[in-house]
Formats: sequence, C-alpha cells, structure tokens
Amino acid sequence: MTPSAATFRSLSAFRVSASDLFIHARKEAILSKTLLSFRPQMRSEWLSILTAVYLLFFMNGTFWDKSSVLLKGDALALFALGIGLLAVFVAIIVTFSAKYLIKPVLIIILLSSVAGAWFMDRFGVIIDGEMIRNAMETNQAEAGHLITPAFILHMMLFGVLPSLFVAAVRIVHRPILRKVAVNLMIILPCLLVFGLAGFANSGTFIFNIRQHRDWFRTLNPVFPMASAAGFFIGQSKEQNIVVQPLGTDAKVADDTPVSHRKPRVTIVVVGETARAANFQLGGYGRETNPELSKRDIVYFQDTSSCGTATAVSVPCMFSVFGRKDYSHAKSLATENLMDVLKHAGVTTDWWDNNTGDKHVADRIQKTDFFTSNDPRYCAGGECLDQILVDGLDPWLDKVDRDTVLVLHQLGNHGPAYYLRYPEEFRTFSPDCRSVDFDSCTPETITNAYDNALLYTDHILSEVIDKLAAHGNRLDTAMIYMSDHGESLGESGLYLHGAPYMFAPTEQTHVPFVLWTSAGLQQSTGIDKPCLSDKADVPHSHDNLFHSVLGLMQVKTHVYDPTLDIFAACRNGVSS
Repeated sequence: MTPSAATFRSLSAFRVSASDLFIHARKEAILSKTLLSFRPQMRSEWLSILTAVYLLFFMNGTFWDKSSVLLKGDALALFALGIGLLAVFVAIIVTFSAKYLIKPVLIIILLSSVAGAWFMDRFGVIIDGEMIRNAMETNQAEAGHLITPAFILHMMLFGVLPSLFVAAVRIVHRPILRKVAVNLMIILPCLLVFGLAGFANSGTFIFNIRQHRDWFRTLNPVFPMASAAGFFIGQSKEQNIVVQPLGTDAKVADDTPVSHRKPRVTIVVVGETARAANFQLGGYGRETNPELSKRDIVYFQDTSSCGTATAVSVPCMFSVFGRKDYSHAKSLATENLMDVLKHAGVTTDWWDNNTGDKHVADRIQKTDFFTSNDPRYCAGGECLDQILVDGLDPWLDKVDRDTVLVLHQLGNHGPAYYLRYPEEFRTFSPDCRSVDFDSCTPETITNAYDNALLYTDHILSEVIDKLAAHGNRLDTAMIYMSDHGESLGESGLYLHGAPYMFAPTEQTHVPFVLWTSAGLQQSTGIDKPCLSDKADVPHSHDNLFHSVLGLMQVKTHVYDPTLDIFAACRNGVSS
C-alpha cells in the first residue's frame, strides 16, 4: 500500500517537532550548566573560617553579653578573648574540612547552634547534659509549647538559609596530602594564637572563670555539643544497667496488725515547677494559697530541691541517695522508695499527669493520665490536674490496707502557664496568654504563673478534703513537694534547668506542705505542734524518702531517722 501525501506530511511534521524538542532540550541543558557555573566557589578553608566567624559573633549573644560585663574596663582582654576564640573555632572547624565530611558537619553545627542560641538568648538557659536529658524525655505537647512561630522563623533565617548556602557552594578540594598540609598550616598557628591570647590575659580570665563558673558554659556551640556528647556516651553506658534491690528487709513495724486498725494512706503530690517565692504560705504578698491557708497544714518554709529539672529532681526525690551523692546512673541501678514500700507489703500506686515517672514507677502499678482524651480536662495532649483528683473517692473507697499513692502534677509547667488552670481561676489579670514571652510583659507572665499556683492550691485542698472525708475508716496524710522552682525574669532568666551549682534560689527553693489526719497522728504518735515548731528548719528533697517510711511505720536498714521529719516529733519526744 502506497503512503498518501497526508502521511508524508505528518511524518515530516513529526520530524520537525522532534528536532525542535531536541534543540530545546540542548538549550535547557546549556542553560542549566550555565546557571550551575554561577554557584559560589570556595576553598574549604575559607568556608570554615566564614562559618567560624558566623558562629562566634552571631550565635553567641549571651556569651558576649556576659563577657562585656565581666571584662568591662579591660578592652584589651575582651579583644584578646575574641581573637583567641576565633582562632580556636577556626582550628576546630578546619579539622573537619575534608571531602564528603565538611558539608554535613557544618550544616549540623549551624542548625544546632542556631537552636541553642534561641534558647540561651531568649530564656537565659544553659544547655548542659541534664537540659539535654529533659529535651530527650519531653513529650510532643510539651515540645510544642517551645516550637513557636518565632522560633521557626529564627531557624529559617539564621539556620536554614546559611545551611542552604553551605549545601550550594562548590567546594574546591586539594589533593589529600596537600590538604592535610594546608589544614595543619592553619590549625597549628590558630592554636598558637589561642594559647598566646589566653596566656597574656590568664590572670583576668582565671579570676572571672572562678567567680562566674557559668561564663564559658554559655559558649555556643562548644559547651552544648560537648554536653550532648557526654549525654549520649552516658546513655550508652546505662543501657546495660541491672537494677539492684534495696531495703528487702523492710516491714511495717506496728504492734497492731492492719486487720485491727485503720489502714494508713499517704498521698504524695509531686508538684511541677512551683517556686516557694510565690507561695502565700511563705509570705508572698498575693493570695496564692487561699484554700490551704484554711486547712490544718504545716508549711516547711525553707526547703530546697535536689535538681532544677524534672528529669533530675523526681528520681532524686524518691532515691535513697541524697542530692550530694545522687546521679542518674545510680538512680537507674538502685531501687527507690516505692520499691522499699512494696517490699514492706505497702500497696503502691503512681498516677501521672506530667511527662512520665522518670523510671521511679517501673516496678509498681501506674496510670498515665496525660494520655487521656477526656474532653472535660484534656486538650492538645495535656490535661488539667483535676483529672488526678476526680478518681480519688472511688479509689479511696476500695483501700483496705496500708497504701502510698503518688500524684504527679502538671502544675506550673511553662512556658504555657495559662494552659495550667481553667477560666474560673484566672484571678490575676491580665495574664500572659502566649508561650512567646516576648509578646507578654513581666507582670502578665507573673499573673499567669500565680493563677496556676492558685489552681494547685485548689487541687491540694481537694486532696486533703477527700482524705479527711474517709477518716472514719482510714488514717490519712498528704505530702506535697514541688520538684523544682522557676525563674520569671530575674537576672534575665526564665523557666528552669540551670546547673545546680549556680542556679538561682527561685529554681531551688520549693514549697513543702504536710497535712495529717487526727487519726494518723494518734496511731503513729506524731506531735503536730512539734512539727509546726520545726517548720522554719531547713529541709530538702533528701527528707522525702525517710519521712514517708517513717510515716508509714516502715522499718529497714536503709531508713535514716535523722532525715525523717517525724522522728523527732513522735511520741512527744522533741529534739
């Protein structure tokens, strides 16, 4: 069959179209190649130096603010500090300027430094190992309060854009041996400059470091990245820890068996981020404890925490180790108060409305209320503390033996203080209704914080009332201790988590409330006036372990009566 003229025309048109397409593709390829040729081109050493300058002078606002204050009047020392640190920053970064390594390393350093700068400059925090532990153990809801639109914008402008530049730049690498030689020619003189700058002003630097040990802990990203490395090394060592038993000889030393007396019930309320400075019971000018003030309680005014963050304080509170001997590894490797109570035959339970029990309740009954979706109390992955209280009556109705229940509050966890209380407790106003403190005044931040304390006052009073209502069949007590305090702008600090050695008292001075029923006082021989007389004596988290054992009449070789707040006030004996 002979092809028609139309067919030839179609084939001809197809050839023309294909030819045009080929020409167009070539033009696109040439254009792309031309555009790629405009990519910035740089030697690895210069990219390292540029990054060092950016990190040291743009991501260290807190460090340079401190430096300018500490070295005020000594411009030469301040200049030497800048030159010396720039030299060592360059030396460190040039060390990683190898092919296939430099870009990922620089991008990781840039992003982590920008994030660190945000939290240090905004809240005055120091990113040490325990702060990293807190970040690793947080939940999505808690993290969401810190990842604000302002934070995301900050990360985009100062972290992502520089990282894109690093990714796009065409790095010119030398042959390997030449590269090593050039890198050494940069690193060694830089280390020499660093040493000379430090030596020439050693007296000034050593004096200020001794007096202000937090100074170089704000150097970003050196200290945060060193802390992260230490944390992950420690984590790897903790993977093989085997828990050692504690107090297996424990028993309830009571002349009257529980079948012939009322069961003893102690509820330990672990507060969150409540600072003693804002407790009306301790002399604060506002009525933040109107309900507790009407209850027959003892308030221990001078109580210090074990740590400044939940991940430290909560396991330390229940540990046999005092603050001076405590470590995270020890807490994992040793049973705690709840285990000793269990050995003694005391029923133990843990109700959590925070971010978890931090391994304290690993071997006992526990319930995580913060995972509830109860619309009455919960929204956005968090629940009001009322959810802990509403189940108490039916729970108490079933108690028929000595029992200790822990209620772990959400309390005053920041920065979203305004989410910690319902509308009817919005007494102090206007209150900060944002997680971005820059959009609030100091007064409104304090108002929101105090409203959350007011709500905790109500929760504790409800716990007391419910325990008292069951006094016909139970001897009851409530112990309230906050895990740590909070900074509300004092000295430029917000939130908590400062290293303990130089943490402000706002983060370590915590409220401690005790209520005991008349029946429990009688059955255990507790002298309530004696306890009240000792309310001004210094106490700490170290007292909790032994005081709960003493209150529940548990005897064991690990019990220390000198740390039991009841020991000196039992059976009318006072010392």
